[in-house]
Amino acid sequence: MTRIFTFACALACLSIACFSNSAEAQRPIPVNIESTPPGASVHVDDPNSASIGTTPLRRVRVPRGQHTLIFKLANHEELRHPVNIRRYNETFRVTLAALGVISVTAASDTANGATVKIDGQPIGQMPVRHTVQPGRHQVTVEREGYDAFTQWVQVDGGQVLTLPVMLQRSRPETGSLLVAADVSGAAIFIDGNPRGSTPTVIEGITAGEHTIEIRANDEALEPHRETIRIIAGERATINASLRPAQGRTGSLRVLVNVPSAEVFLDGESLGNPPASAPQVTPGDHIVEARAEGYQPSQQPVSIESGQQRVISIEMREVARELGRIVVNANVEGAVVTIDGEERGAPPVVIDRAPAGTHAILVRAQGYREFRHTCETGPGRSCEVTADMNVVGRPVRVTTNVRDAQFFIDGELQGPVPYEGEVPIGPHLVEVRADGYRSYQAQISFAAGNEPREMEITLVEEGELTPEEQAERDAERAERRQQAVARSGATLPDDLAVLDASVGWPYLGELRLGIGILDWLESGIGIRTFGRLTEFEGRVKAGFRPVRQFSLGLNVRFGGGIGPNRNPTRHEEDYAMTDPNFEAKSHPTNSFFTSFEALLSLHFLNAGNFTLWTAFDIHSDRWDWNQADNNCRYANGCMPGTGGMPEDPTDFGNFIDGRQSIARFRLGGSLEFILTRRWNIWGSFEGVFGNARRVVGDVFGQDNEDLQLYFRLGITYKFEYVTRDE
Repeated sequence: MTRIFTFACALACLSIACFSNSAEAQRPIPVNIESTPPGASVHVDDPNSASIGTTPLRRVRVPRGQHTLIFKLANHEELRHPVNIRRYNETFRVTLAALGVISVTAASDTANGATVKIDGQPIGQMPVRHTVQPGRHQVTVEREGYDAFTQWVQVDGGQVLTLPVMLQRSRPETGSLLVAADVSGAAIFIDGNPRGSTPTVIEGITAGEHTIEIRANDEALEPHRETIRIIAGERATINASLRPAQGRTGSLRVLVNVPSAEVFLDGESLGNPPASAPQVTPGDHIVEARAEGYQPSQQPVSIESGQQRVISIEMREVARELGRIVVNANVEGAVVTIDGEERGAPPVVIDRAPAGTHAILVRAQGYREFRHTCETGPGRSCEVTADMNVVGRPVRVTTNVRDAQFFIDGELQGPVPYEGEVPIGPHLVEVRADGYRSYQAQISFAAGNEPREMEITLVEEGELTPEEQAERDAERAERRQQAVARSGATLPDDLAVLDASVGWPYLGELRLGIGILDWLESGIGIRTFGRLTEFEGRVKAGFRPVRQFSLGLNVRFGGGIGPNRNPTRHEEDYAMTDPNFEAKSHPTNSFFTSFEALLSLHFLNAGNFTLWTAFDIHSDRWDWNQADNNCRYANGCMPGTGGMPEDPTDFGNFIDGRQSIARFRLGGSLEFILTRRWNIWGSFEGVFGNARRVVGDVFGQDNEDLQLYFRLGITYKFEYVTRDE
């Protein structure tokens, strides 16, 4: 019980030191956080938590360990960036992806208040501004009584796309019908319903097929029936004949003040004036004149049998409205200038613009000027949409590889060396070549006339860039600095350790360990207390899921040798009496196998604390008892016989006896890193199970195995592999 109590106290002390250092490891440390563009709010682990500030952040304190930094910025995608907080003043940088903006505006009063949908989802009423993911989107604008407006647009990240919209009224769903006959006053029926008498124009007839019937008051005349199709927005014509025309016609001559006009009689063309109709049935008729730029003119005329009628039609010009100018642009912040006069931001609408040619100029910062000329006049308008292109920054790209290709945002620009323009703003720059690793960088190009020089060095596939090599070298140096001899983690694959220690029961021990793979380590060792020297080989597999913890499995095997004990006095005496009995020497040796499971808590550059449990198998031969030069009672000698057995012939059975046992160990160690090369450590462990005779009799005083072991040691670390850095 005393040994168990002592062992428990030692473990408790080590645990207190361990968790004190662990609490220190969780203390917040200052770090720097930056984003491109700046101004993003930063949250730690939870996007709904309070922000720790906006970028750039300098020396903001964050707890050590694994975290997720969450960046939020208007018109940019939310970004989650995993980090490992471990070094003071470490800087973390991210680039935020910009979203696009679609601004839908009304180019005329007809579009104000219309419903706007993007990709089928309603987003509000005109005018509206909406943030979208970069890519292709469908914009739909709808208003009752107007034709729906639909257009696909391509929006890039960071782009504000302005889309001006004009809506057209829906076409009417009814048409009209001009009904004339060779008998005036004949009744007209549409689908059996009375609709006046000839001649007349009937409005508001629904589109589709209808049956038209014309009946004269004279019962001797047959009614006229006809099926006609009415087209929405158009006028159909029927010219019915109810009685024979022979011997009962008159004639008509029409004069018009516009020579280019076209003359119609009851809807049938008579040609240009002067126009004549030699045979016209007596009765009332309608004469109409039409000409472009003039108002249509209708005049009723009565024709008598055998007589000619001459009429004159006076046509008037259409009072045309002056033209209008409408200017839109695809970017915000543009300024429109018309005929040298600044008109403000688009959309710009000028009603009743003077007739003539107009010069239109649209300017926006960061974009090329848009210039256009158009002509207005009576009935002629000018509508312009300025599709403005971003001003490019000249670039000159060179590289160390022939046949390389230059890409911007994934699109091929041309072979390297390359000279050209790159649009202003952030872009993904890439240089590719067969057999070489692609170079990629997110670069923001500012406006300027001086070419931006880009000298890019490509490295072959499988090789490292100087920056990556430097980072790997720094990581290796850090791993070497943090390497320890006793932990669940294995040594780096280019590092070896040599440690020497003193303690109990082995007074001296020397061990060599080398890293083989990232997860495998091997080593050899020698330990002694003079009367027994043991040699061992060992193999350890380790796993380190996080930098602070590691798990390992250690397999040890070996054996020992020591001096032989000469035959006892009793054996020699018996050999003199029995010539068949041979007195034997008693060799000292041992064999062992051990399996250890290790759990370590690492303090990075400070050291580590390790706990282990082990299962040992020993087979020892130890026939020594220096006190009386006889075999020990524990080895089989009988009490009160001076070391003589009951049966003198059984010397071999008890003197040559081998102790084979299995037992468990539980222990811990604390190791401190002094420099890049040197560590110091101490260990303490207790054993549960049978005592080893060979370990108890260290000084030949017939002592018992204490089964409480301790060691103090120092470790030297060195590289055993030379790498081409």
